[in-house]
Amino acid sequence: MTTLCQGSANPIRVEATLPADEILGHSRVLRQLLDELAVLAQTELPVLLLGETGVGKELFARRLHRQSRRSRRPLVQVNCAALPEALAESELFGHVKGAFSGASHDRAGRFDAANGGTLFLDEVGELPLSVQAKLLRTLQNGEIQRLGADRPLHVDVRIVAATNRDLAERVRDGLFRADLYHRLSVYPVAIPALRERGDDVLVLAEHFVERSRAALGMRELCLSPTARQALQSYAWPGNVRELEHVISRAALKLLCRAGRRAPTSLEPQWLGLGDSTATTQPAPVPGESFQPLAAAVDDCQRDKIRQALAHCSGNWAGAARVLGLDSSNLHKLARRLGLK
Repeated sequence: MTTLCQGSANPIRVEATLPADEILGHSRVLRQLLDELAVLAQTELPVLLLGETGVGKELFARRLHRQSRRSRRPLVQVNCAALPEALAESELFGHVKGAFSGASHDRAGRFDAANGGTLFLDEVGELPLSVQAKLLRTLQNGEIQRLGADRPLHVDVRIVAATNRDLAERVRDGLFRADLYHRLSVYPVAIPALRERGDDVLVLAEHFVERSRAALGMRELCLSPTARQALQSYAWPGNVRELEHVISRAALKLLCRAGRRAPTSLEPQWLGLGDSTATTQPAPVPGESFQPLAAAVDDCQRDKIRQALAHCSGNWAGAARVLGLDSSNLHKLARRLGLK
């Protein structure tokens, strides 16, 4: 359903039911990137998508595949960071019966599943070094060897990889193979951060507002002019993913207060953007109850994490160092606070 949002300074038509992999925006940097991808899609080159967490690298990988000659064949996605090191080789390349304890039958891997199509290796910088060597051989020869097998198998797979890491730095640190890095980065593509895309933040925000309105069954939901200003002035260290979460939470908070039938306008205080909304927060009403201490602590932690991410250009490892936290603990805290 398409509706006209009346609550903003520049009403625009927004669509709640766009395809899940639609890339929204009209900024010059985005249009140039999409034109580049359209040309690149017609080649068989490996592509390395570079960008901060939350910029939507998966959407750009899907677009590459959809516009390629392989579009009728599978697109298989692998989150390399989620692969247990002991099972990563089996997951990617498969195994034969008896290859290890518990291997009770032959099992095809992700390369088999993507044969003829595209394999998207998300967070490729997290692959174990032992698996990187086998991936390099596949890129060089178009062959895989299942764990425990005697003979290699030929596969026809295009590789699209993505990372928010500085792979050159990981090469220097001995955490990533230099030869694999050069193979994957035949054509690196930088995905711009949301803060570099100008008014695209409002295009995306209006889409998320309409989607939240439809999902929550609200009669009307719009961004106020001051909320739009707050969205534009914020740095968005978590990029599009953070924007989506901010709008969803704000809509839910407003629903709890106003109900489904009342016309509602999202104001800056509902967005929870910390310092970017400090001048627009309403003055406390005499006699109004205080915010619970636990909620205030959570808000403070959210602000500090966002500031650290902005300082480190969205790099979570750097933010963990700045905050004096273990990286895994920071990720757990961010998930609890709704930042991931």
